[in-house]
Amino acid sequence: METKEIIKCALKDYQNITGLRSYVVYDNTVIQSASEKNYFCKCLKSSSKALKKCEECTQETYENARSIDHECVYSCHAGLIKWAVPVKRGDFHCVIVSEGVLAMKQMEDADKWAKYLSREYQLDEAMLLKNFKIIQTMDEDQMNASIGLLKDLLSYRFAMAERKV
Repeated sequence: METKEIIKCALKDYQNITGLRSYVVYDNTVIQSASEKNYFCKCLKSSSKALKKCEECTQETYENARSIDHECVYSCHAGLIKWAVPVKRGDFHCVIVSEGVLAMKQMEDADKWAKYLSREYQLDEAMLLKNFKIIQTMDEDQMNASIGLLKDLLSYRFAMAERKV
């Protein structure tokens, strides 16, 4: 099975277990953070200014995860907590970027976030607030377990593919 297909299967497993979607960045010349499936992010990226910030943030995180060859946890420009997990199999390299989550405190401050983002990107505040409130929340232990699960699913899928060869 091709490496990209193995990763796709692991990401599907990850989504089925956690409810979180992810996207893959294959190299730093094609940053497609707009392909992210999170509806809040899709609404936010209807602003060209926000999309540009997302692309810059994704590229910086991709390069950082690749250079240190370790997962990176970061807060994006819209306040979502995300992680990037580098994948290396032979000559193949990519970085998986998670769907963003929120800390409980951020959810408590949803009105403030929506107001700020609305002003910053000239987007409808009610639309942002509605979609902000459905973002999944996690504490640090849950986030670390989720990252570990993603890495374990990738390892499992790669090991199973090797057994079939």
